[in-house]
Amino acid sequence: MKRLLFSFLIITLLVFGGSYLLSLKDQPLADDVLRLHVIANSDDPQDQAVKLEVKDHIVDMMRRDFSEVNSAGEARRLALQERADIQAEAESVLASRGYHYPVQVYIGEFEFPAKSYGNVVLPQGEYQAVRVILGEGQGKNWWCVLFPPLCMVSSSDKGLALSSPQEAEVTLKCLELLPRGMQVKINR
Repeated sequence: MKRLLFSFLIITLLVFGGSYLLSLKDQPLADDVLRLHVIANSDDPQDQAVKLEVKDHIVDMMRRDFSEVNSAGEARRLALQERADIQAEAESVLASRGYHYPVQVYIGEFEFPAKSYGNVVLPQGEYQAVRVILGEGQGKNWWCVLFPPLCMVSSSDKGLALSSPQEAEVTLKCLELLPRGMQVKINR
């Protein structure tokens, strides 16, 4: 009887857990964000410093321009309209620091690794993004989320300082369905 109950519990866990994971996969998170990705010319400390300066200028520019944006689609359309301005801003920062390498700005869908922004975690996947490549684009990169405006809260190197982080509670739904007081014991 115990084996039957244990088997039933394991099957229930697998069914509910699998359903939950599949439902997460189907969530259109990637469609709801617009990311910013700035890639430095090289890993040279000066190239890395100017990358952060370019990032600060672009984030400040987008903060002003995105103040009335209500969707990722709207943010993407605005970024497409302002692509030349984004490039000019980056080129201006480079020129003011004595750098003369090219700037390329792309707006499209790009692969990103999983990334945590404070209490917000974006899974690995393809996301709409504004990608700014400085020079050869062989250096370390910096990224954040332009919409919703997660990187516009703070222009620090960390990219995000949430003003009111919320605690997340992780629970297993299948365990919540068990009768109160029932104890689950797993023998090894």
